[in-house]
This record gives sequence, structure tokens and C-alpha cells, in this order.
Amino acid sequence: MSQLRLQLRKILPRLSAEANKLRDEEARSRWMKLRRITESSKSLSWACAFYGWSEDAYRKWGHRLRKHPRMESLLSKSRRPYRSPNQTKPRKAKKVAQLRRADPSLGPERISNDLHRIFGMHVPPSTVYAILRRAKMVSVTLAQKLTKKHLKRYRRPWPGYLQMDFKYVPYPIEGRQLYQLSCVDHHSSWRFIRIYEEKSTWFVIKFLQELKENCPFLIEEIQTDNDAAFTDKFTSKIGVTGEHQMDLWCAKKNIVHRLIPVGVKELNGKVENTHKQDDREFFSKGPYRDHAHIQKCSLGYNLRWNQSRFTKALGWRTPEQVIAQAYVRAVVCLRLVQTIANTGLHRIDKQGNAYLPIVEQKPRKQIQTRKPTSVEKYLKYLEWEDSKKKLPMLFTYPMMSQNFSLL
Repeated sequence: MSQLRLQLRKILPRLSAEANKLRDEEARSRWMKLRRITESSKSLSWACAFYGWSEDAYRKWGHRLRKHPRMESLLSKSRRPYRSPNQTKPRKAKKVAQLRRADPSLGPERISNDLHRIFGMHVPPSTVYAILRRAKMVSVTLAQKLTKKHLKRYRRPWPGYLQMDFKYVPYPIEGRQLYQLSCVDHHSSWRFIRIYEEKSTWFVIKFLQELKENCPFLIEEIQTDNDAAFTDKFTSKIGVTGEHQMDLWCAKKNIVHRLIPVGVKELNGKVENTHKQDDREFFSKGPYRDHAHIQKCSLGYNLRWNQSRFTKALGWRTPEQVIAQAYVRAVVCLRLVQTIANTGLHRIDKQGNAYLPIVEQKPRKQIQTRKPTSVEKYLKYLEWEDSKKKLPMLFTYPMMSQNFSLL
């Protein structure tokens, strides 16, 4: 019999009382196998094979128990490596924590993009999330609470389709309830927000006039819910009459006013999602002193949203960058249409000479008037609007050639 088995036969009986109090399943299983193999009258190889243990495992745990005769010796030790060459550098983890503390609303993907854009550091979003978890700066429960399942909606391929809605300011200002009126473009996520003292049609018309003056693109359609400030669908006895002040304003400006069905707020999901971001990125940084103070701060927040807030859904671009590229696509499309209209379509004869085909003149039919399409409206808008729409800057051949593939 080996010297190890003889020593374990003296040690194991003294640890029986301590073994009965052991709660760790792995340690308890090792204790049982060590005791049975040690007390067996068979050879070590036969006993180990019978009880499903290797001789190396028996010697490993037997020597550990002989060296420190207490039950803690049978507990599993940490498998953490002594060195971790691929561990994130401390300076990168420090930058991640600084960005998160500066703006707690930033998520892993936005922090990863900011690190690459500002500091030139490549830190994947999964690594950023792991750093935030280790620093206890992110909560799984909070993430699950803020995650809601909605139907995936498409994105308009052209600017000019806006969604508008009211939002309650989450807390009273000077004891009064204020309201934020928001309008967001479906294509570029460009926003225009104002905060008013009440929710009424008068403030809606005031908001629309400011929106028309500041909007950098042609407004094709405005989509709202069925609030009384937007429509008379439920305040009149016959439904939508077209005499509501917002309907009259939209008809005067040649803008379509669309109402979503009742109870389907997901169709206004763009503006609803921005309200969630407002709570995280703007209202949570209050409180604000009075109406003038919160109005002034909201102007700065709106400017940051449009000019310097890089978004993953937009390819890590700002809304104004997306609008600028939409202008480039429209200008290139306009130049192509004009070129085709000026040159015409040529045909080649058998000798290889180009000629214009002779088309027989057919009697003209009575011209039927039709509404111009949105593309025709937009091209006309680009061609005839004054110079404040940034066309001189965008009408450069390098930018046109760079974005020509986007057509």
C-alpha cells in the first residue's frame, strides 16, 4: 500500500464531523471518493477505476489534504490567470468611465464611437460594456426596463416627412406644468423643439411658423396624432372638417397633414423615441429655474442634437450631415435629368452614325392636370429657392462624385 493511502487513513477519520457540515457539492464529492478509495482493500488502480476517478486526481487532492488537513483544502481554487495580455489598458478603461460620468445617457456603442472619433482609440462596444459592468456603472435590470418591443418601421428615403407631438415636461417648473412640442424628420432625425406654457392650437401655429422659417428642407408632410390641438376629428360632430387652424395652415403652405389611427402610437415612433431620449439627455440634467431658463437650455440641446450628436442609425453621422448628403443626391439627380432633357436619346444606324429618331406627330390629347410628385416638388424646390439652402457649398463636383453611388 502506498505511503499516501496510509497517511490518509489516519487523517480522514478526524475530519468526518467537519465533512458533515460541508455544503460545497464538488468538495463533498471529492471527500467521498477520497474516503472510499482510501478505505478500499483493492489496489489503487482498481479502486480509482471502480469509483470513476483517475490516479492523478486521487494523488492531487490526497497530497493537498495531507499538506493542509482541513476541508477547505478540497474546495476549488480560482482559475483566474496570473497574467492577462489581452486585458484592456487602464487608460482606455479610464476614458470609458470619464465619458460615462460626463453623460450617463451614453451607451456602449456611442461611447465606442466617441472614443474612436475623439481620442483615436479602438474599443469595441462589447469591451465598453464589460468595463462599465466591472465599474458598476450599468444595470441589467434598468436596461431590460428601458427596452420595449415595437414593430420595425422603415425609414423615408427623402427628407421632408415630419412627425409632430406634444410631451409633458416630467416635473413642474415654478409650480406649473409645461409642454414640449417636438417635430422630427423621418429620414434624417433632424429635430425642432420648443417648450410652451400650455397645449393649444395657438402655440401649434406659432410653432409651425418657426418651423417653416428654420427647416433646412422642403416640408412634404406632417404627421400627428388625434389631439384636439392638431385636429377637430373628435371635437366636431362630423369628423375632420378641414377647417381646423392647422389644416388651413398646411393647405396654405401646400403641406399634407396626416393623422395616425387611434391607439397606434407606434406609427409616430420616431418622435416618441426622441421623447425617451429627451428624458435621459435633457430633463434628467435639471431642474431648471423657470420657463425662460428651460427654453434657453432646450435651444442649446436642440442645436447639439442636429449638429454634433452622432447616431448609429444614421451611420454615425449627425442629422445635418444626412441632410447635406440628401441635398447632394438631389442636385446630382437634377443635373442628370437636365442633361438627358437637353441632349435627347440618340440612335445608331448601320454605318455607325448617330441621329435623332423622327417621331410622327400625333394629335395632342387634352392635357389632364395632376398633382406633382414629391420628387418633382423637391427638384423644383432645389432649383428655385434662394441661396440660404446651402446649394453653392454642395454643388461641387468632388462631393457629387463621392456621393454619386447613393443615388
